[in-house]
Amino acid sequence: MTGSNAHTRWWADGAVGVIVLDNPPMNVLSDDNRRGIREALAEFRGAGTRAVVLTGAGDRAFCGGADLKEEEELTTETVGKFLQRGDETFRALREYERPIVAAVNGWAMGGGLVLALWCDVRVGSTRAKLGAVGVKVGLMASNVQLSRLLFEGRARDLLLTGRTVEADEAHRLGLLSSVVAPERLMDEAMAWARDIAIRPPDLVAALKQALNTALDPIAEPAPR
Repeated sequence: MTGSNAHTRWWADGAVGVIVLDNPPMNVLSDDNRRGIREALAEFRGAGTRAVVLTGAGDRAFCGGADLKEEEELTTETVGKFLQRGDETFRALREYERPIVAAVNGWAMGGGLVLALWCDVRVGSTRAKLGAVGVKVGLMASNVQLSRLLFEGRARDLLLTGRTVEADEAHRLGLLSSVVAPERLMDEAMAWARDIAIRPPDLVAALKQALNTALDPIAEPAPR
């Protein structure tokens, strides 16, 4: 099984699906690759794929954030649907029943960092650089997921300064589960995905759902 659009490619490698953002030079988030991610996950679901690897083409960037050229062309009539499509993509990652491994092969900034953080596991190359840069460009981005994954002090540090975190620090913080040489990154990500893929699929899906529910930033009121 293979598929593609202007800025995205995807295929199945045994029980593991692979999605590649291919929008050089920085693999920024466009409408095409947002739609490509959703279409790929839908196809993988139908094919019974047990894990997915998400990465960016080349070694410069996993995803450099939003496509600013697309955003400049938005009007008051189109901005609502544009934002809705972005939300639908992040929701698709969260609600996909099988775990998703992000292979962070360079920059992951702004919306690109959000994309990586919505994946279940993140592995990085030594060239990985993660940046919650929303505060630098006037956007509320990355805040919910960073708060879920990090202690409050660390989350505040990154969100309020917008500073870049390189691979070793990201590993120490727990944002990356492992760091390897760039040429080994896809092998590492596939190894994580295949290790998950051999586990009981219904149990893995239940665990992912339980973790999402437990870590939901908007908790339901306690029963009385």
